[in-house]
Amino acid sequence: MKKLILLMSFILFTVFSFSQDPFCETVVIQGQSSVKQTPELVAFFIEFTVLDTNFEQCANLALQKIESVKSQFIENDLEEELVKTINYSISVENRHDSRSGQQIFIGYRAHIPLSIKTNVSDPNASKIFELIKSNFKSNFRINFELSENQIENIKEKLIELAVQDATSKAEILAENLNVKLGRISKIQYGDPQMVRDFTRSNYNLISSVQLMSEVIKADINTLTPVEIEMRTSVMLAWEIIY
Repeated sequence: MKKLILLMSFILFTVFSFSQDPFCETVVIQGQSSVKQTPELVAFFIEFTVLDTNFEQCANLALQKIESVKSQFIENDLEEELVKTINYSISVENRHDSRSGQQIFIGYRAHIPLSIKTNVSDPNASKIFELIKSNFKSNFRINFELSENQIENIKEKLIELAVQDATSKAEILAENLNVKLGRISKIQYGDPQMVRDFTRSNYNLISSVQLMSEVIKADINTLTPVEIEMRTSVMLAWEIIY
């Protein structure tokens, strides 16, 4: 019964996707995969804001905030080079006056987000965590991140598993149709907007790999990494041999 349902679903799918052809000569399958990985990196983010009516004073106060963090790293025998400024911006801040209907100048606000990134296994990671938590508790957050090597390895694994998944499904359909799979005529990593577009003769053979990540949300009170799940999909088209 399951095989019959699977076969009927495939026939309906191919009639819709290849309605211009006298008979279906292609099998199109989407394969999916997911890989879970424990991140190797921990990233601390600290964000300061400074407000002053004088632009130069605002800029100086912002720089003092950065130096205060670096000074504490030096005092605790930590590398100050770990403290990175993600970006640095100063904007005009106004408030709306309901009586006059105009914007009233309040001052210049500087936004100073800092990041400190290190390996979770680094002996100083816990020391950095305690230092930031003690001094900047209301202004910081933590992310666990995959290293570049981890990402590259996961990409290869995801593609391999997604292709295996698509191939397995295609073989099931071929067996039900009593045909053989020929060469792969098209392949695309990621979801095409429409299967009909994917089957066009001038469709690109390969497009960029698209990865999606999901992080389990949790309050981070320790330096225990949260497992990350990476997913991708692949569309493959096989020629049918009768």
